[in-house]
Parts: sequence; structure tokens; C-alpha cells
Amino acid sequence: MYGIICGKFIDGTGNKVKTNVCLYVDGDRIVNISNKKLYKNINYIDASNMTVLPGLIDAHKHILNCGGSGMGVGLSLRTIYSNLKKMQQSGVTSLLDLGSAYFLPPLERLLNPKIRIFNAISIITCPGGYPAEYMPKKFYSLGAVTECDSFESIYTTVKKLYKKGVSCIKTAVVSKSFTGNPINSWSIPMLKYLVDVSHSFGLKVCAHVTYACDYEKSAICGIDSVHHAAFDDIVKDDILNLMVEKDMQLVPTISLSHMMFAGLEEKWIYNSDFQSSLHNPLKKNLLKFTNDYFACDDSAPIGDLFINIPKKDFLKVPDMQFENLKKFIRLGGNIAMGTDSALGFTLHETPIWELKLLHSSGLSIEKTISAATYQSAKVFGKENELGSLSIGKKADIIIINGDLFADISNIVNICAIIVDGKFIKRTDL
Repeated sequence: MYGIICGKFIDGTGNKVKTNVCLYVDGDRIVNISNKKLYKNINYIDASNMTVLPGLIDAHKHILNCGGSGMGVGLSLRTIYSNLKKMQQSGVTSLLDLGSAYFLPPLERLLNPKIRIFNAISIITCPGGYPAEYMPKKFYSLGAVTECDSFESIYTTVKKLYKKGVSCIKTAVVSKSFTGNPINSWSIPMLKYLVDVSHSFGLKVCAHVTYACDYEKSAICGIDSVHHAAFDDIVKDDILNLMVEKDMQLVPTISLSHMMFAGLEEKWIYNSDFQSSLHNPLKKNLLKFTNDYFACDDSAPIGDLFINIPKKDFLKVPDMQFENLKKFIRLGGNIAMGTDSALGFTLHETPIWELKLLHSSGLSIEKTISAATYQSAKVFGKENELGSLSIGKKADIIIINGDLFADISNIVNICAIIVDGKFIKRTDL
């Protein structure tokens, strides 16, 4: 057993910060929390001038993506290993990989990361449904996408994924293409059945939703979490209120678009500090992506970016997503943190951009940390094990050398990362 003397203590539930708290860890669990030292003859870690909080949980990741304008830029065993190493140092102690391949879970076990990785593996969709407009069919054969054309095939697919040990089911509720043309989408009876079958196996359902018009179907059919703030229009109040009433979560992933345009406009790829952590294929991709951005006409798509919409429309996305996020928060909606990394200029690093945007959208510091811990664990049904500093929970903890209430950016100053009660990073303590 050991104790941590906490200067500031944020438990992850959204409760107000506490000061001068002692947290006790035995094995892989938190065993006690008090306002004074309870035990003699144990080691105490002095974090009395620091902030202690749960390990961060990213509820929307893509381990097989490395950044850039498309999927799997420069993907290799080496880059997957590098991605995992970066995640281990980022303060993210658990993540949900949403849409990958059948081989990823065994590969993760082989690489033995020190953080927790939860998987959905396949996106379950209807024939010709999202992401058919941009994803090559070769990825379907690897398990990234499964098309279901009947109630029977839905049941069989969910059961298969359950047996593979997935932590949730991912689907897509998308009724039109990036160019605005109608595409195949779930009927309400089939989507409801997918949700009901998933719940019968104890699995929550996450839905990729791109457009404001598709939020209503997601709510009607009982989707547990909607991923991505709508980027084409403002979602109507009655639909958002229905989501709040049904206790649905929104995982807005808004840092993706904000970082995309900051990286392009500010030409990050020409910055030597930014370049230093990139492998060569990604450097070349981002260089071309940046040059394409400045060269293309406002009415044309940006280079080979898989989101195939005119530049002038894409430039509106960050503000539209931010307004939808703020509106959902004002109406009392539950927010969970996901970065959708790595795409564009979002890399597998500390998710400071997403946290800053969540805080500036109206969440208190405590609620922002809750979005990145307890609420994120709830997305895939692990909130009773992870996501808060509570007695009996897993001892996943980060210690920050700084005051988040002075500046949430201080969260990058990580001096200790603890997973299962064991230090995977420790400095200045």
C-alpha cells in the first residue's frame, strides 16, 4: 500500500475540487480516501503542491491512423508501436478504439501496451451505408466494416463481435454523402433492433453521426452515444432535449476540425518542432495537404482529404460544431471526450485541444475533467471500474505539476502516470 498527499483532488465525477486529500492505493485499487494520514509505515508520495485526478480516457480513438489527410498514412508495425508509446506518455490511461480490424486486439496484446485499450472493431452498417463513400472495400475484408441486410445478420454480427470481446458496438447513422446526395441508411426498425440486440449482450451502442438531420433517428432508436458534433447545421432544440431526456452522451470530437485548420493556416508542417515527431510518410502527406489547401479554389475539395466537400463549406465546420456543442451543454447534455485521433493534425498526444474546447464551451474545470474520465468510461460501460477516484475503483491516476484552475493547459505538465496502481511514468516526485 502507498498514499498520495494531494494538493488539489479532482475525483472525475464532476464534484467540486477538494484540497489536502490523502488517497490510498493497494494493489490495483483505490482503497481509501481521507482528509488526513490514516496509516503509519507506508510510503507517502508528496503531491501537496500538485493536482491529482483520474487517468484520462479517450472515448474515440483510431490506433491504426497516424494523422494526415487519409486513413493509415505510413501505417506499419513500427508506427502502431510508436502510436502506443506516445499514448502511454500522454496521460490517457484508457482508450476506446472505434473501428479498426480483427487483427488489432491480438496485435495490441502482442505489443503489450501499459494502458487499457477497449475495442469496437467493426462499424456495423447497412449495405452501401456509411462509410462506403470513402473507405476502400479491402478494409471491409479486414473487419473494419460489416454490412448487415437483415435482422438475422445483425444478430449474428453482434454475437460474433461479443465473442471477440468488444467493449461496445459502433454503427453509423448517416443519411447523405459529403456531397449532399442521399445514401443508404438504417431504417428505424433495423436500427432499433441493432440497439436492442447489442443491449441484450450488455454492449452499449456508439453512433457516428455527421449531419444534424440524423440526430433525431439516433435518439428515437435508443443510441447510447452520438459521436461528432454536427457540422452542417444547428441541431433543433427538441431533438437535443430528447437526447438529454434519454441520457444520451455526445462525444463531440471538435478538436479534429479546429486543429485541422490551425495546422493548415499556420503551416505547422514547416515548423521543425512539429516535424520532429513525424515519420517520413506523414511529413510528406501533411506537406502535400498543406500545399493543396492553399492552392485549391474555395469551391473545390481540399486535395485528397477523405471529407470530400468544398473548401468554403469545410471552413465553416469548426464554428458549427462548437455552436452545437455549446447548445447541448446549455440544455443539460452529458459530454464525453474523444479526439478521433489521429487524423489531420491531431496526433496521439495529450488531448489538450479537446479539453480546452470543452472548457471554453461552458463546462467547468471539474465537468471538463469528468468528460475526459467518468463520462468517457460510461460510453463503453466501464464507469463502475474506471474514470473516477473512488474507493474500489481501479487505481488509474495522473499527477499534474500545475493548477488546472489557473490554466487547463497545465494538464500537459504530467509528472506521474499510474495504471493499475503501478507507475508507468514518474518525474519530480
